[in-house]
Amino acid sequence: MSWKKSLPFFVWQSLIFAKSAAHFRQNWSYKNRWSQSFAEGRNSVVDELPWLNFAAIDFLQQQKLSKSNVFEYGGGGSTLFFCKNDAYVSTVEDAIEWMSRLTEMVEKKGYQNWQGIFISPEPYNGTEQRSPENPDDFMSGSPLLGHLTYEKYARAINTFPADHFDLILVDGRARPSCIQQAIPHLKSNGLLVVDNTERPYYLASFQDVIKEQFKVELDIYCPVAYTPDFTKTTILRKL
Repeated sequence: MSWKKSLPFFVWQSLIFAKSAAHFRQNWSYKNRWSQSFAEGRNSVVDELPWLNFAAIDFLQQQKLSKSNVFEYGGGGSTLFFCKNDAYVSTVEDAIEWMSRLTEMVEKKGYQNWQGIFISPEPYNGTEQRSPENPDDFMSGSPLLGHLTYEKYARAINTFPADHFDLILVDGRARPSCIQQAIPHLKSNGLLVVDNTERPYYLASFQDVIKEQFKVELDIYCPVAYTPDFTKTTILRKL
C-alpha cells in the first residue's frame, strides 16, 4: 500500500485540517469508509455515489430527493445517485467521450429520469486578459484549457426557468461562471453544492451573495472516497 493510502497519512491529514477536536473526531469516524474505498473495482460510479467528501454525501443522503429537480455541472456517480433517488436529473458535460459513457451507464441502469446535455467548449478569440476567478470570463482554471471559453456550457442552465431546481451541483469546468449562472435557477430552500472549495477562488466572488441569500449548511474539509487527499465541499441553502 502506498503512503498516501496508509493510516498514518490519514491521521496526518485529519490533524492538519481539523479546526477543532470535534472536527478531528468527525474525520476519524470516516477512517474505515475511506480505507475500504480503495478496494479493487470500487469507484463512485460502481457505488452510485457522488464523488464528494463523506460529510457532503451523508448530508445529501438525508435530503428528500424524490421528485426533486437536479442540475449537474459534471456527472458520474452523482448522476446515478440522484437518479436512483428518483430525482429528475439534468447533466451538462463538455467531453463527448465521458458523455457517451455516462449515457451508457444510465441506460444500463434503466433510469428514465435523466437528461444529458453535451456542450463542448469553443476557442476564445477575444483579446482581453481573462481569469478563471472572474465569473464573467467563462474560463477553466486548467492551464491546458485556458484558450477555450465555457460560456455556452455554463449558460446551459438558462434553458430552464428561474427558481426551477431543488439542487444544483457544480463539479465541472469554469465553476465560478457556473455558480453565477446557477443561482437564479435555484428555488428558495434549494441547495447549491460546490465541490473542491479548498480552491478559494471558486466562491470568492460570491461572498456578499452568500451572506445575503444563503445559509451555509456545510463547509468542511473531510476524507473523500477513492482519493488519498482530503477535500472541501460547500453546501449552501438558498433563503
